[in-house]
Amino acid sequence: MGRLASVCAGAALIGLASISAAWAEQSVRFDSASPRSGQAGQHIQGYLTTPDGAGPFAAVILLHSCLGLPANRRAIGEMIAGWGYAALFVDNFSTRGLKETCAVDFGDGVADAYGALYFLSALPAVDPKRIAAVGYSQGGDAALKIASPRYSASFATDAAFKAAAAFYPPCANVGAEILAIPTLILIGEQDSVTPAADCEKLVNSQPDKRARLIVYPSAQHGFDNPAFAGGKRALGMALGYDRTAAGQSAAALRAFLAAQLAR
Repeated sequence: MGRLASVCAGAALIGLASISAAWAEQSVRFDSASPRSGQAGQHIQGYLTTPDGAGPFAAVILLHSCLGLPANRRAIGEMIAGWGYAALFVDNFSTRGLKETCAVDFGDGVADAYGALYFLSALPAVDPKRIAAVGYSQGGDAALKIASPRYSASFATDAAFKAAAAFYPPCANVGAEILAIPTLILIGEQDSVTPAADCEKLVNSQPDKRARLIVYPSAQHGFDNPAFAGGKRALGMALGYDRTAAGQSAAALRAFLAAQLAR
């Protein structure tokens, strides 16, 4: 990871130079990680929001759905920075010229997340031993794969995620996996895109209590996204915002991060 770390360190100095206000979002670029070698891959766009102060802060890497960055991306970053964490929202699409990946298996999500991990680990303001991945739908798939040694073992071992959280992920994709880091899964009872039953099966198959599942009654896919208020359909998916589930899931995520990223 030597060459990648030096690239990240240089980008870090440029990317953070103009951050002066609390919760200021800064556009940054970093390299996706190549499996096994840990060397630099494709350039990836990201949006970094940091708390006020010098740090070092624990950090959260945010991974979007197959529809791309959510409209409330900035609000999510500010919320997490308000909890005291650096928040880096990864944009998997813009540098690849993609609009959506809902009909395909997007295989670059984990590599992009590890590229973000190496980038953050090189920042003086971030504690490299306290970084979590939080993903939404397809990004939740990447978060669960990060928690699985079968996928994560192919990346460099001198940087590692401490915890993972997945909002309405396709749990069937990792149904046979044993999760190696603390993992939180949040899903709606009425989710017809990524069924809650698959996540219940995954959590129940774990040999310990490392994975926790929260199912929100009556909630649909995308229950935390205000853009889906009133119910929406996109590419055949039924999506729906649920104010109660959104608030409860934010509180659950905050408690999970506080427990897992404590010093």
